Amino acid sequence: MKVMLVSRNNAAETALQLRTRAAGDSEIKEIVREIVEDVRKEGDEALIRLASQIDRVDLSLEELLTEREEMKESLQHLPPDLILALKTLRRNIQAFERRIFKRLSISLNINGYAVNFRPIPLESVGCYAPGGLASYPSTIMMLGVPGSLAGVERLVLATPPRRNEADKRLVMAAAYLAGFHQILWAGGAQAIAALAYGTQRLRRVMKILGPGNRFVLEAKLLVSKEVTVDFTAGPTELLVVTDCHSPHGQAALELLAQAEHSPDTLVGAITLDAESGEQLLSKLNELLEKLPEGSAAKKSIADNGFICAADSWEAAARFINTLAPEHILVYARVGWRNLRMIRNAGVVSYGPASSSVFLDYYAGPSHVLPTEGMASIRGGLTVLDYVKLLPVVKPTKPSLAKALKNMRPLILAEGLPLHLRALEGALGHDAK
Repeated sequence: MKVMLVSRNNAAETALQLRTRAAGDSEIKEIVREIVEDVRKEGDEALIRLASQIDRVDLSLEELLTEREEMKESLQHLPPDLILALKTLRRNIQAFERRIFKRLSISLNINGYAVNFRPIPLESVGCYAPGGLASYPSTIMMLGVPGSLAGVERLVLATPPRRNEADKRLVMAAAYLAGFHQILWAGGAQAIAALAYGTQRLRRVMKILGPGNRFVLEAKLLVSKEVTVDFTAGPTELLVVTDCHSPHGQAALELLAQAEHSPDTLVGAITLDAESGEQLLSKLNELLEKLPEGSAAKKSIADNGFICAADSWEAAARFINTLAPEHILVYARVGWRNLRMIRNAGVVSYGPASSSVFLDYYAGPSHVLPTEGMASIRGGLTVLDYVKLLPVVKPTKPSLAKALKNMRPLILAEGLPLHLRALEGALGHDAK
């Protein structure tokens, strides 16, 4: 890996090239299409067959779904410190999401008439949590707690079946504490298809949320005509921003921590001077040498890792906003005004104590965040993704009179005379 130089002239182009380099395999589309169609036609039988073929787990029909009461029983098999950790994470998520949720209920009196906004929970939501190299109970909490807080009537967790009984119990315990009502033991594209179309044992859901690999992303795109999906939340992305004063060893460790998720993560750095870039590269190489051959982190850094040195903060900001990464850790001393130039990111943490792991496990905001540039148009998962806002309006006669007086020219300009007559009728004028 070499340190690439970035200026205002090539910052956007360089960022786009790096993102294109990390793009997925086009052959995935056809594989996913076949899987989704199989599940749509065969339902539970397809899920059982695919669990055996892909996950190497043999399931019976009865084992496909776990209900809430069975989840609760798994708590007795977990050590107290692990239960405490899950409950602490739940508390932090609730503290953050509750503040958002309370602000959704709005009552206004505008020019003599009342307007109320009510958050209405969705009837059913399916949440996908990955399970490949790890169990990710933290992601289960991030997905379930906001939905439970919102009051979703049926929260379904879909996650790959586990071969290890201890891993399965951990997933079940986390799902219970997060507020899920059911667990569907299915992974990848087949899980998304089951949530979207339903099976003999599982009712379809209204919306699908959650991160996953490229098979999951492609499946969500494919079923989006049938069911609402959230956003692109694929392989992990991390960008660190450093200068000569930054803790380069810690920055390198953060890059590797995110790279260990899977071989297709996108992790790298933008530095504010070439010297910082070389220092970071040196620390990164030191750590890489200590990793075993074939590790996900090593492959990810080799395939998609990068370090860029910007000749100005303006160039760095342009690079960052074009890349629009999932996570950003700002170790450089850039000042609040410059920090505000970062507009496109799933989450930003700044200061010498910044850590992506703190964001993942403790801070409160969801670590289910947009990837593949989607951070340029939306933020991460919140309680807002589990509700719809219903406006309730109560007009008064004086407000109708004002509307008739002020809006008559606009209504007539739009060529809608019956609209005008309806408004006059509501006011009590002769509507004949």
